[in-house]
Amino acid sequence: MSCDEEFDLDRLARDSLHFRRRELELASGEELRIDARAWRDAIAFVESGEVELECSAGERSRFAVGAVLCFRPPVRFLRNSGDEPARLIAISRRTRERTKRSG
Repeated sequence: MSCDEEFDLDRLARDSLHFRRRELELASGEELRIDARAWRDAIAFVESGEVELECSAGERSRFAVGAVLCFRPPVRFLRNSGDEPARLIAISRRTRERTKRSG
């Protein structure tokens, strides 16, 4: 992909033999506790809304549409800090272990 081409998240985030796509939607004010094992190797793109990450020490950062996130420790919570639903698309590598569990 060259610098002049538009970023195509749908193409990049297709489920495939090597990559897994997950979609997550959080209602306004909804909070999700982050399990580091479940999000290992994942990168997430904020497609709509605004989210806030909270670390184990209590620090918080907000991210809006277009942000690219990684949920590595010490991230503890992900919450929708806006008035609208927040939608994220996450991509992670498939491993044999994950492929066996997911069927």
